Amino acid sequence: MAQESSSGSLKGRMRQLAKSLAIRSGGLGLYHRVKHREVLTVLMLHRVLPQDLISAYGADEGYTISTKLLEDLIAFVAAHYNLVSLGDVVKSRNREVPLPSRPLMITFDDGWNDNAVFAAPILMRMNVPWTLFVATGALEAVPHWWQETLLAALRSGSTDYEVLKSAALRVAREEFRELPDDPTLSILVLYGSLPQAERDNLIATHCDKSTSSQRPRDMASWGTLKKLHDEGVAIGAHGSSHLPLTMVADPQHEICRSKLALEKGLGTKACITMSFPHGRYDAGLVGAARNAGMELLFTSDPILNKCPGGWLDSDLIGRISISTSDVTNPSGALRPERLMPWLMLRKLAAT
Repeated sequence: MAQESSSGSLKGRMRQLAKSLAIRSGGLGLYHRVKHREVLTVLMLHRVLPQDLISAYGADEGYTISTKLLEDLIAFVAAHYNLVSLGDVVKSRNREVPLPSRPLMITFDDGWNDNAVFAAPILMRMNVPWTLFVATGALEAVPHWWQETLLAALRSGSTDYEVLKSAALRVAREEFRELPDDPTLSILVLYGSLPQAERDNLIATHCDKSTSSQRPRDMASWGTLKKLHDEGVAIGAHGSSHLPLTMVADPQHEICRSKLALEKGLGTKACITMSFPHGRYDAGLVGAARNAGMELLFTSDPILNKCPGGWLDSDLIGRISISTSDVTNPSGALRPERLMPWLMLRKLAAT
């Protein structure tokens, strides 16, 4: 067993050495320029805050990057890719205008207010098109979104999963419920099934209020969203409740509800695309989204997307998540030798 472990470790080091040599020699860059001429890369981000505010706000470090990292990330991809908009990708899929070589699209999920406060000015200054997928029900959260308050309390240790689970089951008058294995999804699904007043009361009882009081508004308002839309930011749906669509009672209603909310708030043609909350989807949901009029469906599958001749091969689009721990050094500075393979050595979507 020890010999097998040692062998595996050696193979891992050899692979890492090979990657490093490929990057330093320019081989990986050449591979990318040749192999990805007809491949669409889509990035998936969530929150953006100045470094000192990430911990001050208790933000989830797995889904939050610093403003400096965003700037460095954009500079890197602008040097290696051609940045494209949602409109460009829609036109490619509709066989109207082909995408340029090595296209890359930037997306954000959820609808965080910091996207407007901190990310938007950077992206505008650097002339970068971007798309925001919005959980429409979260826009009504003033000032704090119940899901973030719940998860922030778990991250801070002011409560724990079993306490929250037991409390919710008592309110629901249930001794047991089949829940997802993932504790985060489990607690969100459980609390999302409760009447709002009872859910809010439980959260107020079990979650440290000081955690919320340190945070400004979590989610963008409808006014902020309209301003972004008017400035040219593409908007798509991300469900209404932000619960996994595979785990809600009526996913078709969720999709249509979020689409109609965006059309009402931003215009009748405002929403023709969506991303799946928590990356959960199945064939039935894909069909329901298409029936609802969604022309492009963005997943969290970390794959690259074929666009032979510049024409997007499928309406089901994979995205690569960007998190600080995956692409930086311990001090939080971008490391191209980590980012390059993170983006470029990905599987292509199946035909």
